[in-house]
Amino acid sequence: MGPALEIGDRFIRHVYILTICLTVVISAVLLGFKRAALPSFLIGSAISLSLFWSIEFVVRRLVRPGKTKRTKSLLGFIAIGKYTVLAGLLYLLFKMEWMNIYAFAGGIALVQGAIIIKAIGLMVAILSNKDPNQS
Repeated sequence: MGPALEIGDRFIRHVYILTICLTVVISAVLLGFKRAALPSFLIGSAISLSLFWSIEFVVRRLVRPGKTKRTKSLLGFIAIGKYTVLAGLLYLLFKMEWMNIYAFAGGIALVQGAIIIKAIGLMVAILSNKDPNQS
């Protein structure tokens, strides 16, 4: 068994799942109470998830011996393509005057919030002397 606070694939997968669940729940709440903020929140959460995914992807590909020119080209293509799509979405938000800065910031902060929630859960499990890998 590894160290109690080891951050591995399981932690990252849990962060993705928690972020997606939070996105769905918060989107449902926004749909019911503040429908105009929903596009800003969804685009913010898409940006947040894509940044988290790209960091994970780049680290997995570049921190490995034997990286090739093809790998570097693929990483560049993904970065350029992703940011082009995100820039287009932001342009639509501003052009159609749908931008709600608070909902957008909430979407951007979603992954960080999921990481904090997961880390608090790990700390509670450690402090209560349970194995954090059981759940």
